[in-house]
Order: sequence, then C-alpha cells, then structure tokens
Amino acid sequence: MRQGFAVLALALVAGIAGFYAYQRIDRSPALIGREAPPLVLRDAAGQAHALAALRGRWVLLNFWASWCAPCMDELPLLVDAQRRYAAQGLQILGPALDDADAVAPVIARFGINYPVMPDFAAADAAMQALGNDRGALPYSVLIDPQGRIADRVLGGLSRDALESLITSNLGQ
Repeated sequence: MRQGFAVLALALVAGIAGFYAYQRIDRSPALIGREAPPLVLRDAAGQAHALAALRGRWVLLNFWASWCAPCMDELPLLVDAQRRYAAQGLQILGPALDDADAVAPVIARFGINYPVMPDFAAADAAMQALGNDRGALPYSVLIDPQGRIADRVLGGLSRDALESLITSNLGQ
C-alpha cells in the first residue's frame, strides 16, 4: 500500500513538472520576430497558398486534424474570426494533419470559410518549420504583414484567447 502511494506521488510530481516544463518551452519567444519560412501549402483542389503571396496581410496558420477534439472545438471560432476580421487584413489557413477524405466532412460540417490544406506530410513539415517539433495539436502561428512570426500558441484557443490574439495584433 505504501509503495502504491509512493508511486502515485512520484507520478503526480513528474506530471506537474512536465506540465510546467511543457508550458515554459511552448511559450519560448525564440521564433517571435523572426521571418516565417517560405512555406507553400496546397489545398484539396491543388491550389498553392504561399506565405510570401500573403505579405501585407495578417496570416493565422492553424494546424489541426479531424481526430483532434480541441481542434474541433476551435473550428467554429476560427470560421467566425475569418468572417469578422478578413476586411481588416486577416487570412486564416488550415493545414490539416489528415488526408482529404477525412477533412472534407469537417469542412462541410463547420462551413470552413478559409483554405484548408489536407496533406499530413506537408502540414507536419510546415508545423516543424514553425517551431512545433512535438506534433501536438492544435498549433496556431500568427504571421504579421511583413512576414514575421508575431505569436504562436500550442493547444486549444478559447474564444477570448483567440479574440485577444487577433485584436491585440491587428490593431498595431
């Protein structure tokens, strides 16, 4: 019984330490202010979406997958944000770590109004190039009109967090 409690206590301490280390690493500003890599992602129709072609606009890359529950929670918020902030220069892109067959029903279900790129390998490579080498989802990266990384968020965005991310940056 004592050994069970010791193992449980050790696991709890390790979990808490891991959580704080994870949070600290993911908040690292190392990429903030750096130029975004020259990514080109293709949507399901084969149309290329190059970050360089979007200079002059704010770009929010939201990496997601159909099997990711927090990603599904974010999608309606992102659809709403694209609708509300497009006129102010926001373009959301949705690289999906999935294939086109898995993504199509999600696009229809949520009425996604921004380009979605269903290519696991390309999305994973882009996500790693933008600082997420763990493959954790969802992962969002905000790129400013000059093509520099303005912010990044690993994990789900609440309505308030997304609103804050957008309004605090678009107003600059």
